[in-house]
Amino acid sequence: MLSSLTGFGRAELTDALGRVAVEIRAVNNRFLQIDLHLPYGHNWAEANLRNCLHEKISRGKINVNLEVVDYAPAQKFIVNRAFLSNVIQLQKELEQQTGQKIPLNLDGCLSLPGAVKIDTDHLDVEQAWARIRPVVEKAIEMFLENRKREGAHLAEDLQLRKSRMASLLAVIEERVPAFREEFVARFTARIKELAGVAGVDESRLAMETAIWADRSDISEEITRLKSHIKELDKALQGDQPIGRRLDFLSQELHRETNTISSKVGDLPILQQTLDMKCEIEKIREQVQNLE
Repeated sequence: MLSSLTGFGRAELTDALGRVAVEIRAVNNRFLQIDLHLPYGHNWAEANLRNCLHEKISRGKINVNLEVVDYAPAQKFIVNRAFLSNVIQLQKELEQQTGQKIPLNLDGCLSLPGAVKIDTDHLDVEQAWARIRPVVEKAIEMFLENRKREGAHLAEDLQLRKSRMASLLAVIEERVPAFREEFVARFTARIKELAGVAGVDESRLAMETAIWADRSDISEEITRLKSHIKELDKALQGDQPIGRRLDFLSQELHRETNTISSKVGDLPILQQTLDMKCEIEKIREQVQNLE
């Protein structure tokens, strides 16, 4: 099943220790670009998160937000009581010396350098990752399911475009014999008109006609277009990432169609090639959204 490059997935765990939440968003990108947003003290999880994402995702700009809330945080608030006692004693002495009231508040004291220290207990990284990993894997699973749903809609549209192209190509192929007859008749009539009926070398005329008919032959282009359309159908039936392959295939479809329109000056065929180019352009737009 095809997958879209855009997607969203979220998973959350709440237990006695706290809450872990993982949110994944993705937009189009030719390559895999992962942007991680981690909470304070969890930079150690970056490599683990990237490994999980690389195993499941091949393309797209991925934004991952990890949120960890601990009900019993490992951080400790350590107050330098001796330092604060000295500050308070200094305030009293200055008041006695100056005879003036010197205001002193707790916020100001705690903001003094050295008054407070934040300490963190040693974190068991393996134990913390064992708690976070299932949430990450669940978020990735939800993300991939969302991508597949979007991919299914894109596949339906691409199948429709492919069927229309095949129908247009069938009309072109059916028109070719009549075009050749009309071309030879017009070419012969024009040559005779210019050279005069009496002065026309029939063998030379036949050779020139054959040369010009060969130059306007599009049988090879039609064969290649049929092959490309079959390859497109085969790719749409698979379950592997095909975005880059279809991007290349759409370029080949456009090139062959352009060659037909440049070789043939037949209005009915040119109308079909114009419609084919429109379908190919829509395919190229949709392919940019596929993984």
